[in-house]
Amino acid sequence: MPPDRLHSIVPMFGGGTRYVETLDAILDFVEAHHPTTDELVAWHRGSFANVSSRDSILRRVSYLQQVGFLRENDRWELGDAGTEYVQHGDTATLLRIMCDRNIGLRSLLYALSAGPMTLAEISEQQLRTHPELDWDPEKTDMARQRVNWLQSMGLIEKQGGEYTLTGE
Repeated sequence: MPPDRLHSIVPMFGGGTRYVETLDAILDFVEAHHPTTDELVAWHRGSFANVSSRDSILRRVSYLQQVGFLRENDRWELGDAGTEYVQHGDTATLLRIMCDRNIGLRSLLYALSAGPMTLAEISEQQLRTHPELDWDPEKTDMARQRVNWLQSMGLIEKQGGEYTLTGE
């Protein structure tokens, strides 16, 4: 895996609190079937409502490949991170993989340990801590993707308009 950490975190199909379920389903399908790209695209179209764009599907597949969950050798298979995660199947392994490969997740958890934050505050914290992210401070969609991944892992929850750490 390359040492460069990813600036962008891509949303997964299935909804903001179901990213881990979606990841698990993709990894299960790839491990069981070693699909071609066309088969992987068709599986996505059959598994998620309102998902048809090949480009949109492949953007998510490319992200999973960059993280190391998937790799392509004529057919798709589990990458090193995918194999490790499937083998252990726990939140701690997934969190370590995601923190190692994506900028901002670890610092966001530390920031939330000091107290609840709104999405705007999370976006501001991420840009202040990681200026290399260089996203538009007026838009919170990149912060939302980080929140959604952590929420889907059961590590944070939304209470009112603020996000806070769970007991996990």
